[in-house]
Amino acid sequence: MHDLINEIKLRPISQVILKYLIDHREPVDAETIWLDVKANGASFSIGSIYGHLKRMEGAGLVTKVPKVNRKALYQYISPNG
Repeated sequence: MHDLINEIKLRPISQVILKYLIDHREPVDAETIWLDVKANGASFSIGSIYGHLKRMEGAGLVTKVPKVNRKALYQYISPNG
């Protein structure tokens, strides 16, 4: 797992979401994250994904980018810019 995830204390669902966003780098909507992590065996609800994305946005770990097709997209904010 990435050093950042090990350095900060996140709930398991937030760790999964953050790792997903770090690995994918492109803005992605919550439903896509949910479907991908669900396909890999995670049992999180879509509502949990949205809630944790909102918390991580508030903590400055992710950013919400302009909506595409009425879906909010989220992207990891790299501390290195």
